[in-house]
Amino acid sequence: MSTAGFGFARGNLAKLLALPKYLLSIPLAWIVPRVVGRWVFGSGAGVGEGALEVARQLRSDDPNAQITWLVADEAEAARARDEGFEPVQRRGWRGYWATLRARTIVVTHGLGDANRFGIYGARIIQLWHGAPLKRLHLDSPVTTQVSGPAPVRALLRRMYLAGANEIDLYVAGSVTAAERLRSAFRVDPGRVAVLGDPRDDRLAASANDPVLAQAARDRVLALIAGDGPEDTIPADAPVLLYAPTWRDGAPDPAVPTPEEAREIAEMLARRGAHLVLRSHPLGAGAYDHLVGPNVHVLGADRLRDITPELAAFDAVITDYSSVALDFALLGRPIVWFAPDLASYTATRGLYEPLELTARGRVESTWSGVLARVEGLLTDPREARAAAEAARTLARRFHAYPEGGAAGRVLERIRRMSLPDHELVAPGAVFFESFYGRQVTCNPLAIDREIAARFPEIPRYWSVVSETQAVPEGATAVLVGGREWFAARRQAQLLVVNDWLRHGFRRRSGQTVLQTWHGTMLKHLALGRPNVGLRTRIAIRRESRRWSLMLSQNPHSTEQFRSSYAFSGEILELGYPRDDRLADAVAGTARNPIAVSRARAALGVPHGARVLVYAPTWRDRGMTLVDDLDVVRLADELGPEWCVVVRGHTRTHGFGAYPTGGGRVIDASRHPDVNDVILAADLLVTDYSSIMFDAAVARVPQAFFVPDLPAYRDRERGFTFDFERVAPGPLLSRREELREILRELPAGETASALPGFGEAAESWRRRFAPNDDGGASARVVVALEERGALSRSVASA
Repeated sequence: MSTAGFGFARGNLAKLLALPKYLLSIPLAWIVPRVVGRWVFGSGAGVGEGALEVARQLRSDDPNAQITWLVADEAEAARARDEGFEPVQRRGWRGYWATLRARTIVVTHGLGDANRFGIYGARIIQLWHGAPLKRLHLDSPVTTQVSGPAPVRALLRRMYLAGANEIDLYVAGSVTAAERLRSAFRVDPGRVAVLGDPRDDRLAASANDPVLAQAARDRVLALIAGDGPEDTIPADAPVLLYAPTWRDGAPDPAVPTPEEAREIAEMLARRGAHLVLRSHPLGAGAYDHLVGPNVHVLGADRLRDITPELAAFDAVITDYSSVALDFALLGRPIVWFAPDLASYTATRGLYEPLELTARGRVESTWSGVLARVEGLLTDPREARAAAEAARTLARRFHAYPEGGAAGRVLERIRRMSLPDHELVAPGAVFFESFYGRQVTCNPLAIDREIAARFPEIPRYWSVVSETQAVPEGATAVLVGGREWFAARRQAQLLVVNDWLRHGFRRRSGQTVLQTWHGTMLKHLALGRPNVGLRTRIAIRRESRRWSLMLSQNPHSTEQFRSSYAFSGEILELGYPRDDRLADAVAGTARNPIAVSRARAALGVPHGARVLVYAPTWRDRGMTLVDDLDVVRLADELGPEWCVVVRGHTRTHGFGAYPTGGGRVIDASRHPDVNDVILAADLLVTDYSSIMFDAAVARVPQAFFVPDLPAYRDRERGFTFDFERVAPGPLLSRREELREILRELPAGETASALPGFGEAAESWRRRFAPNDDGGASARVVVALEERGALSRSVASA
């Protein structure tokens, strides 16, 4: 298959050459007013895709809406007129002016679907054009292909990022697709909404209505029959669709040889089946030698938008095309055919192994495809299994299999114009933990106490994914979304454990409680070595956003004063997140019931002893920290032990720890770190603040610190003499840790070893003097006394 029209390298060169036009268009966009009620639609596929469904729904909902469709040629203009839309040539002055005046722009392939020089200041909706299987945009190296020196490539990347941030709303069909779009375009989670894919609305209707499905089949068969009597397909014949993806100008490696073409024709004739060839809209096929009595071509010139008509086919053969994910809505077989799987994965890249998407079966030759198809046509069991695989795929990629996405998109666009007070309830409390990556730590403990004492107060939780569970009665808001910003601005109280960012300004009457997320061993903020002027300004600006700080102990109070130059009130009341740990201690030991529950929550095998490894992150490294080599350690310890590893939240983006065939449990994303602490027979860390929490639970600790001199003297430095007062041994070699465990008798904890008891008790008195199980209550009472929690505001 050869590509017609577009290629990344050629398109990127044009983008760079057009940079002066972009720059000149920005000030003009400030001057020219945009008209409410004026909409511009465009699609790289012409008048179609999800943009067409949204435009039709808009026309139905609001007959007064001014709808302009930007077109590439007269054929597209005719289609737009047939739909009742005003067509305007995309390129040129009229396309620029139409884009510049529109309040809302809806596109499917990118900003080039409109006149890209007129987009600044508009509300831009990116529908995309199918759920992503192959890597997109900045996730794929082919996207930024351009010849030239490194500064040119860096400029191009910045242009891609700037373009992505011009878009106000990305629409996804599922959580899986949303996470891929967020990654590809490097945008905040709240800019991507799971609303369903409008391009699948008509297909979803066909999936639920046999009459509509039959109508789609009739339309496709009529198109094919238009070529002549020899192209007529019997109404009851199996009809297969072959739809390979586009390869940016590279030939399709699946083009059949003459011998394969003969085998295809023989199999189709033998089974009375028909094969319809469908090239990608950006490509032209190289399959003319296949055309015959049972093989037909249905190009984009005759059926521009095939997605609504997929119900015409009994099975689909494809490689990496999102057509497969659309077709899955029908619960019909999909045959995956990827002869270039290894090379395609290495160059363009896939978001997951194709074998995972296909549930293990990917053909690499036409012989394999033909055998697979023949099996589907002759073996009902094989056909049922393939149909169930398709339904499983649909459950992953279609959050709304019933359709109706166009209506949800328009409703979301309308909500984008609402004032803050109509988006969030008044008098609310806003919670955020680790920039929304977790619903945990001190904010979660405080949430529980506020919910118990003030059930009428609305509570909003900052999250980065729809999969995150928030406490009962609370509302999740995605970071960077319209509701997220509104909740921060409207809340009477914000409870956070890290920086607020995104230009937050505390308004009059608003209280911000900064709980932080641990007692500091290592220096932070202004206390770090070699802090530059810009960073110092940012640190002081951030700390001025806080009304109150929460401190676990006198040492933390002192450090907050110096490290953040914080002059406000500090509540030295203990850590709410440690209430559960304190409550789990009976006398001087952990309650066995609490330990059992924690281990069950983590999936620890019954009867196993538990070694927890919880390293902190490193300033210098963008990777997981695994100095212990957890898989090797688990092998050395044997089946008696289970290794639970807990990576820092800042390393979540670098992947997961290997599980070593089930011998290691990666608890990095487990919602409650207290389970990890309570489960441990021995907790091994390096410089993480988990060492202070573990002391509350009387968990024995050891410190694996082979880089201690470098970390202490060059990277971060310590706020006290850690080597002298550490509550457990400092280890620099793995053999030392194994020796400790060898000396530990079966059924004993590490506290039975010499050197663990006295130092740990002194540590606990110094760093956890207030962690008695009542910190949450004390904090909420203090907030109420300072007017940060008000029943009257919440009920207003």
